Amino acid sequence: MTFSVLTYNTLFNQAVNKLGVIVNKLHPDIICLQEFEIDRKNLLKIEKLGYRLADYSNSFIKFGKIYGVATFYNPDKLIFKQSSELKLGSNLLEIFFTLIQILIGYNKTKTILKTDFIDKKAKKDFSVCNLHLYVVGSNELRINHLNQALKSINLKKNKSLVVCGDFNYFPYRRKKLERAMKKHGLVEATKNIRQTVNVSGTGILEKFTRFQRFLVPFYNKFLVKRLKLDYIFYRGLKLVKTERLEDRHSDHYPIYSTFDL
Repeated sequence: MTFSVLTYNTLFNQAVNKLGVIVNKLHPDIICLQEFEIDRKNLLKIEKLGYRLADYSNSFIKFGKIYGVATFYNPDKLIFKQSSELKLGSNLLEIFFTLIQILIGYNKTKTILKTDFIDKKAKKDFSVCNLHLYVVGSNELRINHLNQALKSINLKKNKSLVVCGDFNYFPYRRKKLERAMKKHGLVEATKNIRQTVNVSGTGILEKFTRFQRFLVPFYNKFLVKRLKLDYIFYRGLKLVKTERLEDRHSDHYPIYSTFDL
């Protein structure tokens, strides 16, 4: 039995209205969204596509609206068991970067949401972590957050698990991320993908902050082919395939993976 996962940073909900095209083509079993507007009307947009909300976790307020991560699932195929928001501690490094975020007006907090499912036919259970880590911060800080979260899950290492979302892990010391995930028995499903962000598309900048717009020329000149911020990791499953979807309604590309239970 197989199941599929779609992860997508929707750029402050900008890509949500176009999700129907992707869903009608691929019919993912689980949809993990980041920078999703947490509003009942907006939640219904996804539910009208044939999905049910597993849970959401608020992250930050921007443009007078609440955004966060949200995980949806196909109720015909999966049973939702429970969810939990993974709590992360604070340290001096995190406090330092939080102060920087406040100064530049980009106070986006970290969010990691775990949801547990049962496949109706296979009678097997698995968990999915939908995450959105700090934009402003070091890769070391992001790895610390991941380690804390994965330890708090308290699952056996052979337990089936998918960890996906916007890691905001910038293109240096990539091997360190792989080693950190390997400690938890996790393998990258997105190894075949080099780039998940492209900020050069027409109309993509209209909802960027000043700080983001300031960084765009740097991204385009030095990182445009290397800017991989979105990942899918897994364990206790067999990877069938992973693909980047060429959808340009956000600054991120949607990522789609299929697994065998």
